[in-house]
Amino acid sequence: MNKKFVIPMLLSATLIGGSFTAGSAYAIQADDSGNQIVKQLGVQKSLKYDKNHSVFAKKLGVNKKKDTNAINYVEQNKQKLNMKDPGKNLKIKRIEIDKFGMTHVRLQQSKNGLPVEGVEVIVHYDKDGTVQTVNGQYNNDIADASIDTNATISVDKALEQAKKAVSAPEVLDYDPTHDLVVYPFNGKNYFTYKVNLNFLGEQPGNWDVFIDAKTGEVVDMYNELMHANDYQPMKGMGTGVLGQKRELHISKKNDPKSGNGTMFYLKDINHEHLGGITTYDFKNEFDSRTNPLPGVLFTKKNNSWNDDYDRAAVDAHYNSEKVYHYYLDQHGRNSLDGNGMEIKSTVHYGSNYNNAFWDGRQMTYGDGDGQFMISLSAGLDVAAHEMTHGVTTHTAGLKYRNQSGALNEAFSDIFGALVNEDSWEIGEDIMAQESKESGRTALRSMSNPSKFPVNASYKPYGNGSGVYPKHMDEYYNLPLNLDNGGVHVNSSIINHAAYLTGEQIGKYKLGQIYYRALTVYLTPDSNFRDARQALIQSAIDIYGENSDEYKATKDGLDKVGITE
Repeated sequence: MNKKFVIPMLLSATLIGGSFTAGSAYAIQADDSGNQIVKQLGVQKSLKYDKNHSVFAKKLGVNKKKDTNAINYVEQNKQKLNMKDPGKNLKIKRIEIDKFGMTHVRLQQSKNGLPVEGVEVIVHYDKDGTVQTVNGQYNNDIADASIDTNATISVDKALEQAKKAVSAPEVLDYDPTHDLVVYPFNGKNYFTYKVNLNFLGEQPGNWDVFIDAKTGEVVDMYNELMHANDYQPMKGMGTGVLGQKRELHISKKNDPKSGNGTMFYLKDINHEHLGGITTYDFKNEFDSRTNPLPGVLFTKKNNSWNDDYDRAAVDAHYNSEKVYHYYLDQHGRNSLDGNGMEIKSTVHYGSNYNNAFWDGRQMTYGDGDGQFMISLSAGLDVAAHEMTHGVTTHTAGLKYRNQSGALNEAFSDIFGALVNEDSWEIGEDIMAQESKESGRTALRSMSNPSKFPVNASYKPYGNGSGVYPKHMDEYYNLPLNLDNGGVHVNSSIINHAAYLTGEQIGKYKLGQIYYRALTVYLTPDSNFRDARQALIQSAIDIYGENSDEYKATKDGLDKVGITE
């Protein structure tokens, strides 16, 4: 095995190991070279536990008047919920009604009218208007504290500091965004600008940077790289990376001004109430200044998508539609945001790039180096993994670090295995021949996590086995500069719990339970115990108390050590 092959092999052992660096989080594969940035900023490598406390209570009392004012209900039950002054500190974030007729009111904690980052409580009503469950997190320390929320530094200064902190390029692919938030971090409460910076390059980023609005210092940062009407719909045929023949929904257009006649595009406008499924070409570049994201719409002069260069695009386009239909047909979800947003994919990203990622807006796929990986768009489970990050972005919003980040990764893996029903392996279709011959037949295994090693630098933080964990006894207490605190490593514990449940009740029912937990009960700071409560409650909602599905869900979590 040559040196060039060994390096990505180690990286893959993190199972998409995101890092505290300008690497790609929400990726299928990434590095852990974050030490330089951590040292430069003086950011601690590990976190003190913040003072958010988990809230979970069932049937606190029947609301005789069926008062659907969720804030009033929480205020009336604040002592039972151990919440200080929720009536004046909570704001409605959104209200959703599900297919069972239940109403879910998601409440955002605030301070002086500003959101407290990541701290949410959800009140769940049955179809008769009676509260059944309250769950989420709340920060009593902030509720009691006196926090000055008058900014001293300007927005421009905050943006300048954020760009400098992550070494952002001068030209960004999207305009930066910023919000004033109260940020509980590392045992303290900060008043900050939350700045989001999104850019490409050899180390693409979707960074959230928290700048102290009083001093201008960097408090924290982490990488979440978690229609024209004249197009005519039609069908086409193409060949995928592994040689499969694919039927594609595409479009054509005749633009007399161009002189090119009729052109054909990987642009699916066949689905009602969907903004389209589109696939773009990044032409093996890293620099978006010459080829702005998402790239150039994949275009041909004929409706034959069988050239070698077409194959990555054919699979990305085909797999995107498969994942779209999974969420629509099995969960009634119209695209990643639930409201028909356009599904964009970009292929041929960079050179020898062993990675795929969701940047908060779209999916992007590298071609692999041919030794460790082939084109990553070949994997249906890879597409489902990345697109599920999009679903998570628009629902639970799980923070991409420590246990909430591990949940984020786990749900992407789980739905990757549910969409690609063939196995409980992730990434088996994107491994190069040389990699398979060495024994690396997939990126990770949900049925047998210990089948594959973790990155060698992670080994001292686990139980010494050096393999992916399948039980809490094997948990890796990684610092933040390694895999964002273990998001790609410790996710395998949840993965294995899902596998154990799925083997008892089947993949369809497993998907129903895990989808409900993700979209209805989880909040940005949810940890593994919160996930246990969310999953068990979801099984009860759908299949009933003491049902076989409830027992199987509980059994899977018990067997991996995620207990009460």
